[in-house]
Amino acid sequence: FIKQGHYLQHLRRMRRQYQRNRDIMTGWIMKYFPPNTCLSRPQGSFMLWVELPYGFDSLRLNRCLLPQGIQIAVGFISSAAGKYRNCLRLSCSKPMTREIEQAIQKVGKTIYELLEVEQPALATEKQNQ
Repeated sequence: FIKQGHYLQHLRRMRRQYQRNRDIMTGWIMKYFPPNTCLSRPQGSFMLWVELPYGFDSLRLNRCLLPQGIQIAVGFISSAAGKYRNCLRLSCSKPMTREIEQAIQKVGKTIYELLEVEQPALATEKQNQ
């Protein structure tokens, strides 16, 4: 494979695929999540870092999503000090499918529902735009 020169071609193809996945997932997050959501664009990772309003509880979000068959990586697992509770990580390594889009839509809907309870002003911000 490497000797025959296929590795570099494979690497270029996979890089394009992963960038496409990242771009599609980013679009879905911007479409389905609250407008004040901040999102990182990773340079060498398959994980998108999503920052929700300060005070939002990503662990509570994860607990609400589990019965729907969806699990997120809560942000505070990335901090020894327990910071980033309002953040989450989403993988964009798999090919983007309608099923994944529907899951992202459910995550966004659940975020809005939790914001209505925890921070009503932030939840209605999109409706007022």
